[in-house]
Amino acid sequence: MGTQPLHIVVMGVSGSGKTTLACKLAEKTDRQLLEADDLHPASNMAILQDGKMPDAEARMAWLTTVRDWMTEQAEAGKSTVVACTALKKRHRELLSEAKGTVFYVHLYGTEDVLARRMDNRIGENMPPELLHEQLAMLQTLTPDELGIQLDVGRTPEQLAEDSLAAASFAEKAYRDS
Repeated sequence: MGTQPLHIVVMGVSGSGKTTLACKLAEKTDRQLLEADDLHPASNMAILQDGKMPDAEARMAWLTTVRDWMTEQAEAGKSTVVACTALKKRHRELLSEAKGTVFYVHLYGTEDVLARRMDNRIGENMPPELLHEQLAMLQTLTPDELGIQLDVGRTPEQLAEDSLAAASFAEKAYRDS
């Protein structure tokens, strides 16, 4: 039997490089790519632009949409790469309900490094207040979650290499039998 679809979810707070790494991974693997923020309703984006987090109910509704997209891709036989904050364990538990295997790449760094990265961002910027709120909310991966934690101080190429090696191992370990 073949392998089930593998979803690589690149997670972390604003400024961690989720989108950069997700794009690199999708390009290297020819997998479907989703920037989960693209599925936020306009009302959530307005709240985020004000430096606040949408309430728990709104976040879970958004993550349900992300999970459902992953399942749709898996049902079409496609593996994916998703850039998504997935800050809390219960957020990841919901995403892990997607059909296929869900593997997390948690990008982490110190608040000062992440803030500096946010300041140097090109494109849509999130307010610095959001970083502090996200860091306060962040629950790192636990031993029972399938994933790897990587320091944002490394180059995107190094991060991609380690992410793909770990995801490849997970894909083989969780192959359908």
